Amino acid sequence: MRPKGLISAVGNPFVLRDLLPSLSARFLGPLCVSLVAVTACSGAGTSLLSPSPTSTTDTVLAAPSPTSTPPSTTTTSPPAPTTTEVVATPIAQFTGEQVADLITRPAFFVKIDNHQLARPQWGINQADVVFEELVEGNITRFAAIFHSRNVADIGPVRSARTGDFDLLRNLNTPLFGNSGGNPTVMRLLNEVDMVLVGDTNVGRAAYRRNSDRKAPHNLLTSTGDIYAAADGRGGTPPQMFSYRDPNEALPLSAQPLDAVEIDYGGYQVTYQWDEVFQGWARSQQGTEHVDYDGVQVAPENVIIQFVNYGQSVAYAGSPEVKVLGRGEAWVLTAGQIIEATWNRPTEADLTEFRDADGATIELTPGRTWVALPRSGTASYADVDQQ
Repeated sequence: MRPKGLISAVGNPFVLRDLLPSLSARFLGPLCVSLVAVTACSGAGTSLLSPSPTSTTDTVLAAPSPTSTPPSTTTTSPPAPTTTEVVATPIAQFTGEQVADLITRPAFFVKIDNHQLARPQWGINQADVVFEELVEGNITRFAAIFHSRNVADIGPVRSARTGDFDLLRNLNTPLFGNSGGNPTVMRLLNEVDMVLVGDTNVGRAAYRRNSDRKAPHNLLTSTGDIYAAADGRGGTPPQMFSYRDPNEALPLSAQPLDAVEIDYGGYQVTYQWDEVFQGWARSQQGTEHVDYDGVQVAPENVIIQFVNYGQSVAYAGSPEVKVLGRGEAWVLTAGQIIEATWNRPTEADLTEFRDADGATIELTPGRTWVALPRSGTASYADVDQQ
């Protein structure tokens, strides 16, 4: 069944640009009206992205050398060769979308609740990258990176786990938002290169409770409050993934895919390709996953990174995701699946994703969700279209 919710990237000019050519004339008018209405109420946040500029070129033409005419001969120097310098357009580090200037502020990495009482979440569609990891009870929790957009409401914010540490360590001193953690987690967190801007240390300066829900599923923050609390601390993050140019083809190993299903144990998740909106519409427990504004979650890219889980030293009942090493991955982009290998030798390294030929996989510019299930818990699926 095709998800009925609106696409997740409402408010993002890149999605609207790609969307319009794919719609037939008889649907164009109603869809534009709907998108305008949703954009007005979706709380999509303020984008730091720029419209797609063309590459800047500086052409220097050298004048011909003067011609000298001695009594018996004439010598003419040819013009110097033309030099063309192409200045690369900077891109957002976590989406690959073009920006006017490199975004130098630190990444904001925050834990977001995925309990049934926490849904729908605030701001989840405006995150550049979202990791989904197992926690106690075989349910999942999100670790989201906000960087290229200013977002007014983010949450519900929840507590840290020891598995978060290696997700933080390759972001060059990110800001870390959470609602605390058990004493061992918080003690070990001090050894991680990050700036803690959690509820337990900055409090009401950056966090607030929503009265429509009960604690602990109602703690909110915003990028504005978090960056103010950080007071200039943190480092500029590296570029996390590689991205394709608009007209660049996928590798030959890419194959068309309708949908994938992931069984986390307590949660069953489906990502289904939506041709109209050019994204992977997410469902959870058979229900469309929408954000607080009713907008469908449908990122441009999904990476299923098969991992192992160990036992956390902070609590025996808490699984700890292992993201260092090497393993299998499925990369979902542009309606295709690429079977891949992931590799991250050390905590300081970024994770590499390579295809069967050893080439780095390039994603579609846009948002990326990274699922972290155990090996053997995902499968291809054929989902009926209606």
